Amino acid sequence: MGRIILVSLLISVSILAIAGGIGYWIYNNYNYYSTDDALITGQTLTINSPQSGQLSELNVKLGDTVNAAQTIATVSTSGTSTSTSTTNTATPTSINQTTGVNSPIKGTAVQVFAVPGQNVTLGLPLVEIANLNNLTVTAYVDENTINNVKQNQQVDVHVDAYNSTTYTGSIQQIVQSTASQFSLLPTTDYADGNFTKVGQRIPVVVSLNGTSGNALVPGMSAEVTIHLH
Repeated sequence: MGRIILVSLLISVSILAIAGGIGYWIYNNYNYYSTDDALITGQTLTINSPQSGQLSELNVKLGDTVNAAQTIATVSTSGTSTSTSTTNTATPTSINQTTGVNSPIKGTAVQVFAVPGQNVTLGLPLVEIANLNNLTVTAYVDENTINNVKQNQQVDVHVDAYNSTTYTGSIQQIVQSTASQFSLLPTTDYADGNFTKVGQRIPVVVSLNGTSGNALVPGMSAEVTIHLH
């Protein structure tokens, strides 16, 4: 008899544990959505050479703080022109032109692509500037969940580099396009009849309430939990 009671008790406990687990799963999925497909993002800008010539000056190095409208480089070009004097004599004249390159934003130099004295061409990248004072998190949310995601919902963020710190924020923007549309090789031609349905992801931009004093930089991996209800 005791054995029967013990078996019945174990069965009851197992049923309660399973029911509790299912209940917790339903509660958690109703109230939260989590994904580790996220990363730190922010405003970054690559400053290119405005013309061909020689990079005569480069005033920033990696890690320097740059102010908006600050001249970070100078590109010089040289050439000759021909002028005619009153005696109808053609005289070559040397022309030197210097163009300053300014940063349109305040930020930090996170990449420097050139060195002073280098010959540059129109559009050649010189410096990449990142605004590290206004970082965001971009998370990629499954399309089946996006209907429950709204602006201003609370978000908890964990960054892999500082996994003991929990950052808080809120949803700033839901991008009106799937992540696949930003791919270098988006799939748009289904005429060959080999279409395979693939679950899509929607980029969601999260604004952070602060960095807790940690050195967050664009590109760091993160995990987000969105409070749906």
